[in-house]
Formats: sequence, structure tokens, C-alpha cells
Amino acid sequence: MSHHPERHGYTRVQIDENQALNLEELAASGPDQKNWRGIGIALLVIVVVCALIVAAIVLLTPGDKGSNVNKSRITLEEVVKGQFSYRRFNGTWISDHEFVFQDAYGAIGIYDATNNSEQVIMSNTTFRRMHRRQYSISQYSLSADKQYLLLSHKYERIFRYTYKAAFLLYNITNDYLAPLFPKTPDLLLQYAAWGPTGNQLVYVLDNDVYYMSDVNAKPRQLTKTGIDGIIFNGIPDWVYEEEILSTNNALWWSKDGKKLSFASFNDTDVDILQYPHYGSYNDVDNVYPELMTLRYPKAGKTNPNFTIWVADLTTTKELSKVQPPKEYNNIEFYFTEVQWSGNDVLSVVWLKRAQNSSIVSLCHENDSWMCKKNYQEDSLGHGWVDLSTKTIFSADGRKYFLRLPGPAEGQFGRFRHIAEIDVKTGSKTFLTSGKFDTAYIVAHDESKHLLYYITTLESKPGERHLFSVADNSHPKPRQTTCFTCDIHPECLYNDASFSRNLTYYALDCLGPGIPRVEIRSTANNKIVSLLDTNTELQELVDRKAMPVIKNLQVPIDGNYFANVRLYLPPVLKEYEITKYPVLVEVYGGPGTQMVTEKFSVNWGSYLASKKNVVYVNIDGRGSGYQGDKILHELYRQLGTVEVFDQISVASYLKEQLSYIDGKRMAIFGWSYGGFASASALADEETVFSCAISVAPVTSWLYYDSVYTERYMQSPSPKDNLVNYEKSDVMSKASNFKGKKYLLVHGTADDNVHWQQSMMLAKALTDAGVIYRMQVYPDENHGLGHVKLHLYQTMDDFLNHCYNENLKEDSSILQSASSDSDR
Repeated sequence: MSHHPERHGYTRVQIDENQALNLEELAASGPDQKNWRGIGIALLVIVVVCALIVAAIVLLTPGDKGSNVNKSRITLEEVVKGQFSYRRFNGTWISDHEFVFQDAYGAIGIYDATNNSEQVIMSNTTFRRMHRRQYSISQYSLSADKQYLLLSHKYERIFRYTYKAAFLLYNITNDYLAPLFPKTPDLLLQYAAWGPTGNQLVYVLDNDVYYMSDVNAKPRQLTKTGIDGIIFNGIPDWVYEEEILSTNNALWWSKDGKKLSFASFNDTDVDILQYPHYGSYNDVDNVYPELMTLRYPKAGKTNPNFTIWVADLTTTKELSKVQPPKEYNNIEFYFTEVQWSGNDVLSVVWLKRAQNSSIVSLCHENDSWMCKKNYQEDSLGHGWVDLSTKTIFSADGRKYFLRLPGPAEGQFGRFRHIAEIDVKTGSKTFLTSGKFDTAYIVAHDESKHLLYYITTLESKPGERHLFSVADNSHPKPRQTTCFTCDIHPECLYNDASFSRNLTYYALDCLGPGIPRVEIRSTANNKIVSLLDTNTELQELVDRKAMPVIKNLQVPIDGNYFANVRLYLPPVLKEYEITKYPVLVEVYGGPGTQMVTEKFSVNWGSYLASKKNVVYVNIDGRGSGYQGDKILHELYRQLGTVEVFDQISVASYLKEQLSYIDGKRMAIFGWSYGGFASASALADEETVFSCAISVAPVTSWLYYDSVYTERYMQSPSPKDNLVNYEKSDVMSKASNFKGKKYLLVHGTADDNVHWQQSMMLAKALTDAGVIYRMQVYPDENHGLGHVKLHLYQTMDDFLNHCYNENLKEDSSILQSASSDSDR
């Protein structure tokens, strides 16, 4: 929020008891005679008391003071329709001073930071022409020689990152637009992208990889093994897409464009998950549901096999197979990253299936692509290894930079810091240190020997700032500079994107104020251009009665403090007698973070603004960016400390804050959060009377292998089966009795399967629990097509939850009153 509204207190109106007794004595004197003086005083007292009561009511009535209170409330439709969303930097740097971007009207242009100018390369007239031809453009990219635009349309989403699309080719020079394949204009590809030189192309069709040396060349088929849903070339299978690569492709170009590395995934031995697709009720021919299948490895089950290949694009010789390091012979493992450190050297990061050891390897062409260990990171017996942030190589390939657990900081444990690895020796030197976690590395300036990265600050885990640090080749190694710490009090959460040679950078200031986009000079950090201030969003926020933000640190078990954020209703005054219902939104997954300085207006903001609900976020044990010690507290025991911290903090708030209604406390979560909310409601010491779980995990035996085993290890009896069983929500079904529970799931959820909620529904039914369930046919994990209905359903559930508890309290009071009358 730009400015937090002042929280006005109120005047407590009280009558001194001794003064009241004296007045009564004066009024009662001389019972056998009319004491006109006493009567007058009595009447005066009555008038004064009435006036005081009226004054108290006025002072205690919400909405009378403060300009924020009198503004319009946030509506559910505004939140669901994304009216509080904002624009970020949408450009792609194509040189040291230029980036390509698309404006609000569809035109595509090139911005030049040296003179703050723009050049249109595809006009919005062309964009409108495409719309008239029913081309709905979803993405674009510019060829390396700046001669062509590749435009995708007919977008069909598959999973979180993967999709199919048809592609158009736009010739910038002659303003000519045509399908990429004129003879098959509607051909749907799984991936298509430019190479690093000229206008070379790579694409994936029917799970096979194709290469074109230029847009007019005949495609060269690099693989012929693709099988739908089973063998994937150049694109990830489901588990690699969702849990490891987090993208829609598995292809990596050498810098000179002469070689292409890609991964193949073989899911033949992976177990099959099935779920129904119901289709349209308006289709008279649709009488039988279609059975969908997905190769999905669950905890302890068979994982996909994979192979990493290298294709020499200058010849037609066979593909070369990349060999894993000898340390990983005869064990199960993953790869987590592939990139070129030179035109003939491939870097691959490998990870044991147990995710307690990882190796950074270098694979040389002159060594037949046999990978050799260069650096190894092992967990210290309690926790997992996480090398998920991208490795950054120097331009000469002699060193690289990783985010690793640094030396222990006393009782606070280890924090994630930037390390420099020498390729020749494999030795590491930490460039940053302190009681804070770095977030990720952005870029390395070879000429100035500076590394740029995003980091938190000590005691401020919710902030993100851009820093530089001098590497070991700098005259003053490990010297740091902050670029964003003092630029603006409303810019505490930042991201950055650098030009090719790091002369300029695009700064995304993402909160807590209204987000803005700036182009800055790296040399002096001055603004070159203010690209976007999201003015419409600022105007909308200014018109709204926004929640008041209150941040707390609450003590929790283990000698830690939970970071807590409350979104208070605009009408709330801190020490009034009115009490407000509470909704805690929980995620709780390992390494995640709810309380940050990033701008956000969401369902909770609406509930606080419109419904006068105190909305709460809690980052307890297991949350991220506060060091590895608190992070690893839930290792091998999901569903324990992270759930208990939600309960204990909610209990603390109930006891310490007078405006919290302890009888109207609910908890809500989605995905892992749905697991946490259900577990919290089922806990015997819970303070929650109601819970909502959307697409929840209910048993970790049903979730995917990569994610689950990272935190829980193997579900074998010899390993950690006992804690899998303890975390199972179904085993606690009887604890839901007497509480209100809403269970929501989409039947086409590829991530957290419909099976999870079905099993919980069976257990609740068997236990005789009355609960509410909302099913969304053919909806996936995000429930994107039914968002308004979903939130209306949850709104209705909360209304019943809060109001029925009020009725129960009222009936208890009435019963007590009747008993006293008797």
C-alpha cells in the first residue's frame, strides 16, 4: 500500500463507580418528601448518562472517521477479474542498449536506451489485420538477425508450462505475414524458438526435435523416437516440467549456434494415472466420458529414464550421448540443469534421487561428452540439497557462481550465499556472508569483475534488493553495493533484468507501493526512462477502502519467531470492543513465503475491505529466506511443525488482540495449503472452527516422487513410512466432527489428483462427519475457468461459518439468561 491509513483509537467513556454512588445517595435523600433539588439532579444525571452513552456509540461506530473508511469497498468481481493486477517489464534485451517489447495496442517495437527512442517493427495495424484473420497472438520472439518475428497463435495449454500452438512468420523488412509452414498452416507444434545466430530455428512436433538452419531451409529431423505421452524429445515429461525444469522445453544452444543439446525422457515404466474428461453437456454426441491418462511417478515408485544428447548442427553425423559422472553409476538420479560454459563444453548439474547430494559436472567434446565432477554439494544429514537457482559462468568459462549454504552463523544456522567456484581446482570461496538469504544470481560482468544478485536483508526476509558484489578477480573482492536499498520507501521488493553487456538494467519495483518499471544506468544507477507507473492501478487503489496492514513477530516453538501479517478491516479501531472474524490463509510448503513486501490485492484483501474479516498470513517453521535451520525443521515430517505454528500463532492473536473474535476463526489453503488447513482443523488443539481446502494433498503417498521424496525421503518401512502415515489426513477424519469443512477439487487436476479429495471424502463419510464438498468437472489445479464461482462458494461457506457461530453464542447467552431468571 502506498500509505497506511492512520489507525484512530477511541475514547473510553466510563462513569466512576464512587461518583455514581454519590449521585444515587443525593437522589434518594428524603424519601418521604419531594426533594426538588434531588429530582433535578437526578434528571440531570439521566441526561448526562444518556449523552455519554450516545457519545460512546458514536465514537465506537465504525466508519465515522478517516477518509479511507468512506471510500468504496473492494469487490469480489474486481479481484477475480484481475483489476488489481499490474504490468511488469515485458521486454527482452537483444543488445547492450536495446530490448524488444509489445505495447498495449499490440504493436511490437525496439526500445533504445542510449537515446530513449522507440522503433516500431510490427505496427498495430498489422496486429489488427491478424485479428481480422482470426489470428489471436499469444507470444512473439525476434530472430537474432532482427529480420523476422515468430508469432504463436491457436494456443492450447497442456500442463503448467507446456502448450501447443500454430506459428506465423512475419518478415519485418517487407511487412509480409505467413504461416511458418504454408502447406500446413494450422500445424500445432509443442515448441518453436530461434537459435542464437541468424534466423535458425528449432521446433518440436509429435515429441520429436527438428532443426532449420534458416527460415527457408528444409527441416532436419534430429530424433525419430517420439511417442505421445511416453517418449519426449526436447520437451519435458510431466514430472520434469512440474518439479525440476519449470519450463516447456529441454533444449540448450551453444553460444555460436553450432551445437544443440537436448534431453529425451522415457516414461515407459512410469505408472499410469487415469481421470475422466466429461466434455460439454451441450454436445448430444458426448454420452461417454473420455478416459485421460498421465504417466505420473508417485513417492517410492518408478521414475522416468532420461538421456542428454548433443547434436552437431554443422554435420549430419549421429547424435552424441552425454555420459553422467562415474559417482552416479548404479544409482538413481536426476539432472537439474544443462547449459553451455563454452562452445565445446557442456555443464550438467546432477542430483541423487534422495536429493541429499548434487554434482556440478563439466562435459567436454574432446572427451566424448563424458561428464566429470567439478563440484559436489552434500546435505549435512538434516535437510536436502537445493541447487535449483541457475549457475552463472564467467564469459571465459574459468569460474562459475552458485547459491550455496554458507558457514554457520552461530545459533541461527546456515544461510544461502553466493559462492565462486574455480573450474580448475573445484574450490569455492563465498563472496557474501551474514544472517540473511540471497535469493538468486542475475548476471556477471566479466570486465568489471562484478556479480549482480537479488537478496533479502538481515531481519527483513520479506524484502528483495539488487546488489553487486566484487568477485575474486576484483581489486577489492567481496565488496558489496546495494542498488535499491535507498531509491524509494515503496520499492522494497525488486527484480532486475540486464542488457547484454550490463550497461543498463530494467528495474521492476514490485512493492509495497504500486509497482513501477524503470530503465536505469548501471554505472551511476540513475533513471534513464520511467517505462510504466501503472497509473490506472494507482487510481483504482486510491478510490478503494484498502485494508490496514499490521506486521507482527510472534514467538513460536524452537526459539523462533513467526512473521505474521494482518490485513485489518478499514473500519477497525485497535482497542474497540467490536470483535471481528478471522481467516488465516496458509500455504506452508517448504521454502515458501507468504509475508513479503510485494504488492498484492487478493481475496483476503476483499474479505478485509468488504466483509470486515481480519485476514492473516503466517510464516512459521519450514518457511523460506530465513536460513536453513528454520527451513529444515519440517524435514521428514510434513504436516507437523508448519501446521502447529499456524495454530499456535492464531491462538496467540486470539489472546493478545482484543478485536479478534476467538469463536469465529477459520483457515483456508490451496494445494499444500489445503493439506495444511485440513491438518490444522483436524488437530486436537486447534483454535479453528472452520476450514477450506482447495485441491489438497491428503496423503503424500499419492503425490509425485520428486517433490515428496525431497522432504519426506522414501516411504519404505525401513525409511520414513511411519511419518507418511502420521501425516495422512484420512487417519484424522473423526477429528473433523463438530467442525465446518469445505472440500474443493477439480476432476482434471493433473498435479494434485482428484483421488486425493476422493479418499478424504470416503474417510469423512465413514467417520460420520457432515461436511461440504464442491466439485468442478474438467477443471485442473488452478480452477481457472470457475474462479468467480469458487470464491462465491467460499464466501458463502464463510458466511455460514461465522454467522452460525454467532447464533450458537447467542443461544448460549439466552440459555444462561433463562437459567438466571429461574
